[in-house]
Amino acid sequence: MDLRNTNHTPFSLQEKHCVVLSPTVSKVLSPTLETKSSAASLKSCIKNAVVIFCDLSGFQQLSVKYGDITCARLVDSLFSEFDVLAADLHLSPLKTNGDQYIAVSFSGEHSSTTHSLLNALVNAIEFAFRARELVNSNDLLASSSSQLRVGIATGSLLAGQSARPLAGFDIWGTTVNRAAMLEQYTAPNTIAICEKSYSLVKRQIIHRSSASANNPFSFNTYFTCGSNINANTKLSTREHDKRKLSESKMCGENCKETTFLPKQLHTKTVLMSAYVC
Repeated sequence: MDLRNTNHTPFSLQEKHCVVLSPTVSKVLSPTLETKSSAASLKSCIKNAVVIFCDLSGFQQLSVKYGDITCARLVDSLFSEFDVLAADLHLSPLKTNGDQYIAVSFSGEHSSTTHSLLNALVNAIEFAFRARELVNSNDLLASSSSQLRVGIATGSLLAGQSARPLAGFDIWGTTVNRAAMLEQYTAPNTIAICEKSYSLVKRQIIHRSSASANNPFSFNTYFTCGSNINANTKLSTREHDKRKLSESKMCGENCKETTFLPKQLHTKTVLMSAYVC
C-alpha cells in the first residue's frame, strides 16, 4: 500500500515485523534462531501449524476519505489490540502489511498431536471471532463499512529467517498461500477456514466466555463447526452430541450459535473449497 498524507507527500511506513514467538515456537526453531551466521539459509519444516490472514475490506476508500496518516494510526491502534488477543490465545503475530495482519499458531510437541493441533486451531478461530468483533465495534470503521476478512489454513510450512537482510523471521509454503487466498476471496465480515481445519473442528462445540466492560476481548457466545449426525449415526453418538449442544446453550441467555457452512470461493483461476462463517 502506498501511504501518503493528506498533502500527497510520501509518508514512509516501514513494514512492521511484530514477531513474538511463543515458547513452543522458540523451542522448535531454536537451531534456526540461534545460528546467526547462517540464519539466512536455515529453514525449519513445521508439520502442524495454523496460519491466519486478516485484512480490512474497503480500506482504500477509507484512506481517500480520512487521509493516510489518520488511517495508519487507526490500523496501528487496531493491530495493537490484535496483538493483545494473540498473546492471550498463545498465537505468534508474524507481521503486518498495510491493513493486513498475519499471525501463526504452532502445534506443541507434547500430548497428542491431533489434540495439540486442534487446540492451536481453536485458538486461531477464537482470535478471528474476537478480531472481527473489535473491527465491528470501531465507530470509524463501522461508519465507513470497512469490515474484516479472515482466512485460516492448517497444515505444514517452512519457517525461519529470510535470506533478505531486513526481512527477519517469516513463513512459506502451500498452507500460507491457502490462508492468504481464503482471506482474499471470502466476503467482508466473514471467516473462511480450509477443509483440513474444518475436518478437525467439525465435531467440536467451542464455548466462549461472556463480555464485560472490563474485558472487551471475550464474548458471551459459542460456535459450532457442524456435525456428522445423520440417519446412519449411532444412537449413542446422536444423543451425546445433542446433550453437548443442550449443555452449551445453557452458558447464557445471550448466547448465539454460529456455524461454518461449506462454500466455493471463486478465485481468479479455480474454485476453492472453504467453510465460511
